[in-house]
Amino acid sequence: MVSQSVKAVLLAGGTAAWSGEPKALLMVDGVPIILRVVNELRALPLISQIAVVGSDPVLSILPDFTKPCIKVQAESDLWINTQLGIKAVKPEPNDYLLLCAADIPFVTVESLQRFLNEALEAGADLTYLAVPLSAFQRIFGVEKFHRTSAKLREGILTGGNLLLLRARALPNIAAFADRAIRSRKSLWQLGQIAGWRLLLKWLLSLLPVVGDAFLISVSELEKRGEELLGCRCKAIIADLPELAFDVDKLEDYQLAQSVSAQNLRNA
Repeated sequence: MVSQSVKAVLLAGGTAAWSGEPKALLMVDGVPIILRVVNELRALPLISQIAVVGSDPVLSILPDFTKPCIKVQAESDLWINTQLGIKAVKPEPNDYLLLCAADIPFVTVESLQRFLNEALEAGADLTYLAVPLSAFQRIFGVEKFHRTSAKLREGILTGGNLLLLRARALPNIAAFADRAIRSRKSLWQLGQIAGWRLLLKWLLSLLPVVGDAFLISVSELEKRGEELLGCRCKAIIADLPELAFDVDKLEDYQLAQSVSAQNLRNA
C-alpha cells in the first residue's frame, strides 16, 4: 500500500432522464446512491477531504460528517462543476485528486482502495480505470451487458467512473478540455486532436477478418494522452465493475435495484 493523502471531488450534478430527479438521490437497497458513495469514500484512510458538487436537494441530505465534507452548489456544466469541486478542496501542486461520479451504487471501500493503490503506485499525473466488459457479465450475471466500450488489443474495455490526477497537471488538462469543447462540432478539428493515425487504425480495425491486426493498444492511447496533455498518463486495467457501473439509463437503474449490493461484495 502506498502512503499518500488524496482529496476527493464527488460529481453529483447529473439528472435521471427518465424521471427528472437527481441520479445521486435514486434509491438502491433503500439508500440514496449519494450516501452510499460518500460513506465508502469516508471509510478510506487515504481520503483526507471530500467535496460534493450537487444541487440543493442532493446537498441537503448529507449529514455533518466527522471527515471534512464540503458541499458545493452545482452548475449545469460538468467541466465547470469539476473545477468548482477542485477549487473547494484547495489542492497543492503535489496533491492527488480523485474525481468520482456519484451514480455508482455498487462502489465499495475495497474496490476504491484497490484502484487507488494501483494508481498511486503507477506514479502518473493522470490515471484512468479501464474495466474488461467480461467482468460485468461475471459479476452481474448478465450475458449481454450494454456499456460504452472499445475493442483494444488488450480486450473489450469500458471506462470507470473515476480518475486520479495530480493537481500540478490541472493547467494542462484545463487547456485541453477548453480545446475539445470548442471543437466538439467539427469532425475535422476533433480528428486533429485525436490524431489521424489512431483514427485510421481504428477504422481499419473494423474491417472483417483482418481487423484485429490493426487494433489499438492501451499503451498507444497512453502515449497519445501524454502528447495531448503534456503529462504522464496511465490506464489501470482491473476487474472492478463496481466502479464502472452507473445508472445512465433506466435499464441500468432497474438492474441496480434487482441486484443485492451485499451479494456483489461477496462475489
